[in-house]
Amino acid sequence: MTNPYILVATDFSSRADRAIDRALQMGRDSKQPIRFLYAQEAAKKNAPTKEELDHRMEQCVGYPAGTDQGGGPIEYAYPQGSPPVAIADACENSDAGMLLIGPARYNSFGDFFLGTAVDYVLRNTSKPVLIVKKRTRDAYKQIVAGTDFSPGSAHAIIEAARMFPEAAIHVAHAWHVPIEGFQRDGYVADETAGQEGERLAEFMNELAKREPRLAEATTSLVHGGAYDAVNDGLKKHEDALVVLGSHGATGFRQATLGSNTNDMLRFLDADILVVNTKGAAG
Repeated sequence: MTNPYILVATDFSSRADRAIDRALQMGRDSKQPIRFLYAQEAAKKNAPTKEELDHRMEQCVGYPAGTDQGGGPIEYAYPQGSPPVAIADACENSDAGMLLIGPARYNSFGDFFLGTAVDYVLRNTSKPVLIVKKRTRDAYKQIVAGTDFSPGSAHAIIEAARMFPEAAIHVAHAWHVPIEGFQRDGYVADETAGQEGERLAEFMNELAKREPRLAEATTSLVHGGAYDAVNDGLKKHEDALVVLGSHGATGFRQATLGSNTNDMLRFLDADILVVNTKGAAG
């Protein structure tokens, strides 16, 4: 079987350097080859030559094409077309095991990549997508994942645990009292919290049956919304990788956490791994 490579999209901006640095770290640790991709607008006037693109890419990456990091050579690729479309196609129709991107503008696309462009990429690839916001200092030591107990969130947590076998896992669940504004009695909140705690314990037991190392995962219950639960986990593990599922019961814009995925992507101060859960979410 071909060793899947890490695909990295860049627009040659300084903000995209964070995805490049993370890819280089992951490539060294996992012994995987890396392909760096720059998407060109089709039929653009005064388009740079391949030699010019190679030079700019080498300036960003720090290594020339063909350099071997231990898992295979570094490669450069320059597909043409609308950047989100070209990136999604390059990821989906290849042996890439994961796509890394940064929160940067793409040429004249007119939107930050954390917005409609990333939405398009996530809708049109089945591969895991890692949005790199923070500087790379070391391999991920901790993963924070939210759950609503759905099959999709279970799938995302298990996939992340297998992709990063050295990282500790923390699973957070948000809860609230039904029709909370009308519930005055404290016992209702206590009863709801107790029930959600039991559900979380049952959920984690089922996860451990499918991925044994998840038996060692830590958990938390947070009164509030999904964003609150994940952000609470980040306060305890500030350099953690956040894991989200791509699909929920109402489609992509509802994450498996029950919160808007784009809000998570925009406002969480963390690197975020989005795992495709379309099949699992049913």
